Amino acid sequence: MSKADELAAKLRQAQQTQADNDHCADLAIEHWPAQVNELYRQIEAWLAPVCEAGLDIRRNPTHVFESHFSGSTYNYAIDQLVIEGNARRLTFDPVARFTPGGAGRIDIHMTGQQSCLLRSLGEHGESVWHIKTVDQAAQSQPDPIAMDEEAMLSVVEKGLGLQ
Repeated sequence: MSKADELAAKLRQAQQTQADNDHCADLAIEHWPAQVNELYRQIEAWLAPVCEAGLDIRRNPTHVFESHFSGSTYNYAIDQLVIEGNARRLTFDPVARFTPGGAGRIDIHMTGQQSCLLRSLGEHGESVWHIKTVDQAAQSQPDPIAMDEEAMLSVVEKGLGLQ
């Protein structure tokens, strides 16, 4: 095999790897809105009893523009989840599917606290969500906690000023 043949084989391999990366990123973006929607449905189910007491939950359509590490860019429609009660608001804003060390990020905007939901993949490829609180004053940040009903209700309680 000549040097030119070796270079041609390496170039084909590099191009195939790039095409594979782009295809995987395309699939990840394609499935992201459904994964976020599934999370929202779970949150809405947990909050159903609170809605009977006057909590308002709605979805706002929005667009996200983001880049994959490969350089591919994506512009897609996705919903925010807005929770209002006690004259306060929490907004769950899905800001990125591609995050360092993760598989998605949803910022939680509320008065007096910065939090986010971080998605990773479990052992069998299932979504695993964690809540991370960002404490601007602390030198070390608390570890993310597994998102379950109790943890989510605590976030909503703080965000609505009910603690």
